[in-house]
Amino acid sequence: MDLSHRYQDPGKTSQGFTMSTCIQIIEGMVPGINRLALKGHMEQFGQVDLVHMGDRQNPEEEPPKVRFSTPEAAQRALDAINAGQVVIDGMLLKAQFMQGKGRGRGAPPSATERNLEVTSRDLFLERERARAQQRDRERGKERSRSRDRSRRRRKRTSSSRSRRRRKSGSRSRGRKR
Repeated sequence: MDLSHRYQDPGKTSQGFTMSTCIQIIEGMVPGINRLALKGHMEQFGQVDLVHMGDRQNPEEEPPKVRFSTPEAAQRALDAINAGQVVIDGMLLKAQFMQGKGRGRGAPPSATERNLEVTSRDLFLERERARAQQRDRERGKERSRSRDRSRRRRKRTSSSRSRRRRKSGSRSRGRKR
């Protein structure tokens, strides 16, 4: 009994070819449909990672693309679309697996590579942190200056017992015997 099909790589077909997780819609896209509506229609076949609407003025040049999290979900969507089961705003869709033209970005970045990317949000937060630290430093200087002033005042007007005695000229009162 051959069980090799159960243990094959989840992105490979039985012939050894890698299945794609990305399909492109080549016919039937209504110009008015938005990304979220297309994503909603595609999620019935599996988890959708990405929906790119392409060039809406020239969909033949850059058609809409849908990337699924698994090749099986992409295959289910492609089969249903090409069987005429997916209709959006009265239009039947036609789709195909993405054709690699060599212009793609390649594999998605790994978690460590993603952490090395700098986004505008990172830059904004870094600038805000720097401003907050500068504010804290300035506040600290103000506090230390005011503390110094109050210490000097206290030294001048000290109410220590020895200082009061010196000012009044009194001596220690010993017990009278």
